[in-house]
Amino acid sequence: MNQKYLMGMAAEGGQAVVFEAKASNVAAFICQNRAAPELLICTLDYKMFLTARTGMVDVCPERKFLVQELLPALVLMQTGQVQDMPLAIVPRESVQDEECPQPDWNYLRWDGYSNEKFEKIMDGSVLLDYEFDGEKIPMELRIGQYEDGGGLALELVSWKEKEPEDWDTITVNLSVPCEKDHAFVDINNSGMPKICEWIEKNGLGKATGRQQRSGFCVYPEYRFDARRLKELDREGYEGYAADLQQRGRSAKSNRAPER
Repeated sequence: MNQKYLMGMAAEGGQAVVFEAKASNVAAFICQNRAAPELLICTLDYKMFLTARTGMVDVCPERKFLVQELLPALVLMQTGQVQDMPLAIVPRESVQDEECPQPDWNYLRWDGYSNEKFEKIMDGSVLLDYEFDGEKIPMELRIGQYEDGGGLALELVSWKEKEPEDWDTITVNLSVPCEKDHAFVDINNSGMPKICEWIEKNGLGKATGRQQRSGFCVYPEYRFDARRLKELDREGYEGYAADLQQRGRSAKSNRAPER
């Protein structure tokens, strides 16, 4: 725990309260709002720290604080061994200029970031610079699959502001199926000039020579490097591969038996 203050909210649209980032205060806030179906605690700049439901901790990525400090205090209150501790509320106006350090826990856990990926994002090892309007923007490559057909989908997520912000999808889903690890690249996008050059520069893949026309644009097909994709988004790639395999099994099971 590297924060001085935390902020708690017990109901959607409810008033937030600020308190010192101590286990006793966190436990007191949870116990005082034990009837709430859901509550959340975050930093002063709204980075998630904890969620709880009806008095029980739901998610708290800061494991050391949870196990060594919060749960012991919470158990004492919930079992009646000690009376509920008073919550020392701090006026919000008194901390409005307080600077919040970058949390030392995975505050993107609620957005689907595993601890592994979060750590790699924070140390920059899976971020790729993309030059746009003369500025280099650190980008996360997010790997998924299209619902229609299950083809490979690659999306860029900007970390320019130290927070994930969807940028654009660099592939396009056409009516023509592609092999595993293949996809047509969206070159018809003003927000991503020289995208093919960027793909090859970063060792993501190479053009196969196959092209597909859609409307007034001809899209090049690329064969992407599975090893490189797994380096940048292991969980996303494994999800894509598993979905593709499942679709293949389903297609086989739906085929009529040969006579």
